[in-house]
Amino acid sequence: MDFRAKKSLGQNFMVQEKVLNKIVAYANLSAGDRVLEIGSGTGNLTRYMLAKGCEVVCVEKDDRLFEAFAKEFEKELESKQLRIVHADVMRWLAQRDQVEREGRGDGEGKPQLRKFDKVVANLPFNITTDLLKFLLPRCNSLFRPAQDSLSAEPSGDVYLLLQDEAAHRLCNCSVGDANYRAMNVLVDCFCSGREYLFKIDRKAFFPAPNVDGAMVHFKIMPHERALSLSSGAHEESAGTGISAKQFHTFVNQCFSRRRKMVKNNIPSNMYEGEAVATAMESLSLKPETRPQDMSCKDFLALLHKLRAIKEGSG
Repeated sequence: MDFRAKKSLGQNFMVQEKVLNKIVAYANLSAGDRVLEIGSGTGNLTRYMLAKGCEVVCVEKDDRLFEAFAKEFEKELESKQLRIVHADVMRWLAQRDQVEREGRGDGEGKPQLRKFDKVVANLPFNITTDLLKFLLPRCNSLFRPAQDSLSAEPSGDVYLLLQDEAAHRLCNCSVGDANYRAMNVLVDCFCSGREYLFKIDRKAFFPAPNVDGAMVHFKIMPHERALSLSSGAHEESAGTGISAKQFHTFVNQCFSRRRKMVKNNIPSNMYEGEAVATAMESLSLKPETRPQDMSCKDFLALLHKLRAIKEGSG
């Protein structure tokens, strides 16, 4: 397929065969793997995954690419080895959430309810943060239990192509590092491992972006080990009473001025200063603590304590 990329969608298509082979190798794909591909693009990566014998579901937003993709892969679509969904992936994930909450079963015409082994995506660099915030809390509902695992708990692997700088920051920064940020906290909530795999020269994309890319791997924790946060925007977790959106909003506020102390970043219209001081003291967090010095468990404990104080039960 030969298409002019849409700048408005942040499209940069992967075109270098050497890199495509490397992506498939690092993702350790094998026959029978169910793969969710976010953004099929021109189908270059899709073709390599199909050749490995994977069952692939692609979610593509672009009208032109969706139509051309359906024609290009007509045989694979007919054989059911490949399915393509014409949708914005974040809306698609939200709809899938709703279907699962309402208890509707998997059936013909509902490929969004299929369970996967891996997610592979060449993401537009400008939506990385928004998509990760939306995707990570939902991963446990996306994945099926590993075929060689005794556990019934789903877990899986997410392989993403990101901007190189963002990839380094997400994978190589830990609590206490100056560049540890709110997104690192969210990744640590849901991932047991994060790995920077390899750098991708910008010339491997068409059109070439202004920065280099990189491939990363996030190992998703089984639900029983991940922090208990619901994926819904307003739905609260039965375990903590906190949704992923509420948690991320709180963490973002704490990081609003990274060089400032946490207690000075939480506005009084959110939680009173006295309540913040009391909550931090009860959790043995020093008054001068800065956001980059707190783990995801620290943030969750602090938010839980602040909510309890506000409700009069803390």
